[in-house]
Amino acid sequence: MSREKKTIISGDTRINALIVSAVITAVIVSGCWNPFSPDTNPDPPPPQYHVPVDSAYKVLENLEYAYISRDIGHYLACFRDDFEFHLQEIDWDDYDGDGTVDTYWGLDLEEQFHILMFNNVSSISLTLSGTQQSIWTGDSTGLSLQLPRTFDLKVYTNEAQSEGYRASGSALFICREDSSTGEWYIWQWWDLSDT
Repeated sequence: MSREKKTIISGDTRINALIVSAVITAVIVSGCWNPFSPDTNPDPPPPQYHVPVDSAYKVLENLEYAYISRDIGHYLACFRDDFEFHLQEIDWDDYDGDGTVDTYWGLDLEEQFHILMFNNVSSISLTLSGTQQSIWTGDSTGLSLQLPRTFDLKVYTNEAQSEGYRASGSALFICREDSSTGEWYIWQWWDLSDT
């Protein structure tokens, strides 16, 4: 009888050892994560940019991702070299300091403004809504698409997201495919917001 008892104890010891080994393995594999005290503010996963950008709507989604991640490289990759941001009349001003009132600006100023913004805010939320797209009649070649969208932009200046700025309204994106690569880019961005 004592021999039987010893076998049972050895069996229990082996089971306990397997349980302890499983727990240790789980802790090692999961790093320092504690399932009983989960991280309440995990970092969001990085955006999954469209590559290749083989449709006009994909370049607008990449624009959203770049805003949210404040990634100036991916942001600039959304635009053609001859990009134009068209302003409403109330916003016309001499943005480049050449003495002429600008009704739009190009990629150089777009880059400067966004580097400044991305580097000086805590977080950004941008939502573009809409699915419409059609041929843009302003391009005689018929190769450009117009994508009207409503937008909701929130720019937070502190970590608590209690301070910042909000803009919402409408925009018209004119997108064009690069004939040599098949990739789509934003050629023009028209601000159509109510002021």
